[in-house]
Amino acid sequence: MIALYTALALLGLSAIDPVGIGVMPILLVQKRPHARVFAFLGGSFTSLVAMGVVFAAGLGRVVLRFERDSHWLLPTIELLVGVCLLAIALTCFIQSQRGKLDVEPSARMRESLRLSNYRLFTLGALLVMAQSIVDVVFVVAMVRIGQLQLTVLQLITAVIVYAIAALFLQALVVVVFWLAPTQRKTEILRTVHMLLERYATWALIIVSAGLSALLFVLATLQFD
Repeated sequence: MIALYTALALLGLSAIDPVGIGVMPILLVQKRPHARVFAFLGGSFTSLVAMGVVFAAGLGRVVLRFERDSHWLLPTIELLVGVCLLAIALTCFIQSQRGKLDVEPSARMRESLRLSNYRLFTLGALLVMAQSIVDVVFVVAMVRIGQLQLTVLQLITAVIVYAIAALFLQALVVVVFWLAPTQRKTEILRTVHMLLERYATWALIIVSAGLSALLFVLATLQFD
């Protein structure tokens, strides 16, 4: 199980969410910042775990039943996912070269972040839900969990490990801000904004391309 948890933690860390990271500095300068951040992250975490259990217990076991009779199914899915990730990497690269890719939260998103804590929790949950449906890394990870025929407790624990890792960078921004001296808090938020602007897109490109290559290799080995 340790190997499984380690693999899921690494996959979760690779699921870079520039929007979620960009939301943190905005919430941290509002009134009662920690309550605001915990509401948003709480919604994100709850939604991620719920979606993970649904995908793992549902789609993962459906794929397992088909795979017993059709051994080509999973490697074919991995190839398709690899193609999707490569397309994402290429699209992000082209858009960044043209200066059309902006990771900064939109004006509409900023307005939504002024909602009550309850609605902020809902917003975090809905954003993660939408992202999870189109996040091929998340879908493949959950399908893999469902194929392992784990107990209910093991399955939920595995999904929680992935969810914690996926939200780690967002939580890290909050922890650093919380531990920093008062006079340095503004500087830290400015640094987060700068790093997000400079490196988030390239991190997304590198991770997508790397995972794409890995899936191509795994799928090829399984076909052989």
